[in-house]
Amino acid sequence: MSFHMIAFLIVSIVIVPFRSAWSQSWIPPVSFDSLPVVEQLPDLFTFADGKPVKTIEDWKQRRKEMKAILQYYEYGHLPPRPDVVKVENLKIRPLSECDATEERMTLVIGSQTKLRMRIALYRPTKAGRLPVIVREEAELGHLEEVPLLMKRGFILVEYAREDLDPDKPGVVGPAQKAYPNYDWATLAVWAWGGMRVVDYLETRKDVDLKRIGILGHSRGGKMALLAGAFDERFALVAANGSGCGGAGSFRIQNEKSETLGNITEPTRFAHWFHPRLRWFDGKENRLPFDQHFLKAMIAPRALICTEAADDFWANLLGSRATTKQAQTAFDFLNAGNKNAIHIREGSHDLTPLDWQAIIDFADWQLNGIVPNKVSRFR
Repeated sequence: MSFHMIAFLIVSIVIVPFRSAWSQSWIPPVSFDSLPVVEQLPDLFTFADGKPVKTIEDWKQRRKEMKAILQYYEYGHLPPRPDVVKVENLKIRPLSECDATEERMTLVIGSQTKLRMRIALYRPTKAGRLPVIVREEAELGHLEEVPLLMKRGFILVEYAREDLDPDKPGVVGPAQKAYPNYDWATLAVWAWGGMRVVDYLETRKDVDLKRIGILGHSRGGKMALLAGAFDERFALVAANGSGCGGAGSFRIQNEKSETLGNITEPTRFAHWFHPRLRWFDGKENRLPFDQHFLKAMIAPRALICTEAADDFWANLLGSRATTKQAQTAFDFLNAGNKNAIHIREGSHDLTPLDWQAIIDFADWQLNGIVPNKVSRFR
């Protein structure tokens, strides 16, 4: 019996508790060698058993199947929504930088687990229910972009992702300790944290729940795509410089770009992903998915991927390819103008130009304000 066959059998036994998270129409193959070679991006409109997607109802089932595949191979399985999210240690102060207030608080997640995650909420002095941008941070208090968002009438929420899982290999974070029966890796934990922010926002009377977006840069961009694909409460997803395991394709690579082997190297970033993803290092054509799955799952909601032309990590070739393939899903769902890619000159960073593009796109998609030069989002 081959090593991969043994590994699959062991995993099949270990993950029995996660079986309910899979699509009923999809179960993992018996062995790695049984996975077919797929040189191009896997077809979004063909079920794993070969049946075609023809109707909207078919697409809903295909979406469940894609979610099951991604959880099994790439991210691990996320726990369900906790029974309650409460607030403690609330502190409010005016911001001298702009006409706004800052609210610092700790979210207490779950009546039993009682996980704690700090957030900062910046709110413009404006009446009514407002749109929101949620962003993960290693630490709170990055105020550079706050004046822009306040001027444009958006609430900004930062959440401290590492309160749930530190960004370190080999470390079992508080969220993973609280849910030991789930095999979720770090990106999944951070995405789940963003979902808990929305749980909290649902308790506020100044938030328009139909206009909530999530944004991330680099590893945060990878997380934002995952959160947006898995939680349909996010009306907009913005991933900046997210690269391999984000907007970029595993199969289709620039000559110099981050690869599956780079991001799953044990001493670097392997903790972001489920260990099964490393099986495909050098065998990317055996992947039964690629990152266009995430993008397609966001349809018909709004998606923008912002990239930099000189960014080693970005893999512009692969990002363009996944955007193009995902467009078929947006078109199928009559959301053709909601799938955007924006490219600027420069390197790996989240710059004012990126923020400007993201907020212009958000204003268009969430507030109906059509920007100048719509063509820049293609």
